[in-house]
Amino acid sequence: MEKFIKFLIIVIIVGGIAGFLEISGYLYHNEILAQIAGYNTQGLDISHHQEKVNWTRVDPKYKFIILKATEGQNFLDTDFLYNWNNARLNGFIVGAYHFFTMTSSGVAQADFYISKVSASDKTLPPIIDLEISTKKYKKKDVIKNLEEMVDKLEKHYKKRVIFYVNYNTYNVYIKGEFPKNKIWITDYKYFPRIKEDNRWIIWQVSRRGRIDGIPGFTDKNVLRKGMTVEDLIEQNKIN
Repeated sequence: MEKFIKFLIIVIIVGGIAGFLEISGYLYHNEILAQIAGYNTQGLDISHHQEKVNWTRVDPKYKFIILKATEGQNFLDTDFLYNWNNARLNGFIVGAYHFFTMTSSGVAQADFYISKVSASDKTLPPIIDLEISTKKYKKKDVIKNLEEMVDKLEKHYKKRVIFYVNYNTYNVYIKGEFPKNKIWITDYKYFPRIKEDNRWIIWQVSRRGRIDGIPGFTDKNVLRKGMTVEDLIEQNKIN
């Protein structure tokens, strides 16, 4: 009995330390699992919800930085231009995402994104963040606006759009649709559970990362196993 009590105490202490580290963002189980499994290309995504980033202090082991650029047809992230310019100046490969809404047309949203995000062969493809309510909007209406937006973005940037999705928006709107467009999937508990072979290429593993130079919590990501940032860019180019 005494040995069992000692063992139980050790388990409680270790579990408590691990829980504290995970809650505080200094250690996250999914990030560890991804690294053990060989997902070696790491990146971050940033918006104005983080305070001003000191890009000179951010670890260069993060090979790509995805920045919030626009939302709807008229909202520009207040820190986008600062982050876009300073991340690039400090050697990071960047990309920009648009937070999609159903309050304006896909054409209007594409036009606004294009007006704010410069085109370059060395940046990630345009990304559409799809987090709308799956109960409020009909699939056919969402698909219509997405098709308009995707078409315009791809003609301008000459790269295939990537969709950022959770499992709800993926299953309701994207599964079986846009077969040429890859997925950035969020899953903070497990490995990605998307059955469409090779559909996802970016995995958001944590939203509680602690990064030197970035106040507060930061989202952390990895690319598909064996993929580099250069691979991602090249494979999504439209000739």
